[in-house]
Amino acid sequence: IEYFLKAIQNETNSLVDTWRARARSSGQSNSFRLDLYNEARSLTLEVILKVTFGTQNFAKAEELSSIIGEYLEKIVAVANEVPPWWQIGLSANYRRVTETLLPGLRALVLELIAKRREELSEEEDNMVAADLLGVLLSSKVLSDEDILAVLFDVVIAGSDTTASTITAALFLLYQPQQKQLLESILDEVHGADLTTIESINDVRASLPVLSGCIRETLRLYPPVPFIGRTSIEPALVDGCEIPEGSVMCWSPWFLGRNPQQWREPVEEVRPQRWDESDAHWNPAPSTGAARDSFSFLPF
Repeated sequence: IEYFLKAIQNETNSLVDTWRARARSSGQSNSFRLDLYNEARSLTLEVILKVTFGTQNFAKAEELSSIIGEYLEKIVAVANEVPPWWQIGLSANYRRVTETLLPGLRALVLELIAKRREELSEEEDNMVAADLLGVLLSSKVLSDEDILAVLFDVVIAGSDTTASTITAALFLLYQPQQKQLLESILDEVHGADLTTIESINDVRASLPVLSGCIRETLRLYPPVPFIGRTSIEPALVDGCEIPEGSVMCWSPWFLGRNPQQWREPVEEVRPQRWDESDAHWNPAPSTGAARDSFSFLPF
């Protein structure tokens, strides 16, 4: 986790420096407009490239970053197309993904895997790199295709969803009514010793207010607000017959705001929901005082 935290810190500092430079050059009292989601997506992609691929010494790192960025953009666009044009071959975004971006991405990642395999075999001390690719290669049991599948899952699952969560969190925290909460988070972060963090539990223990705010963000603005699943066989759910092939849908966005399940005020950020020491929200801190764990399904 130390390698992961360092990558986040370095890339975040770099982005903040860029923002500060743009503010100084704007000529408008150090203020300027930006698309926060695009900025967050660039940040998360750069972090994932570092911790997943270890691209610091990869000559085609910029090309890889560019292709992954467009790939993520296009698959999100395909998912949002109504009706689903890709099913009848009318989606230009889908054709771009399947005919150009995906083959190009596969080729680049396989080239990177081959390069890292060669480097690993040449290193006398056989040290394992801290990035995910180095760890997977050191197992010596996974094929290149196996590793490729794992890396794709991490990139797709971890970049766009994280970017949308960062964007939503900043949107919530910079509301005028959240000034005191934002100040509390800043004080908490500045006072924490991040060098002692070795696990997610350490993050929650060292940064309880921030951790609660992240959960509240996921509750109010889940990265995937609408989910569907296809039944592979007939089923009976709560007395309702579900034929094979039926598509069942639910909304994590609604589940996180359902007043029948959550303690009021459901529409407001309350990081104390997740505080085990807060008597008002106990006895269910793991679910934010919701009636059950199925009320909180951000993914």
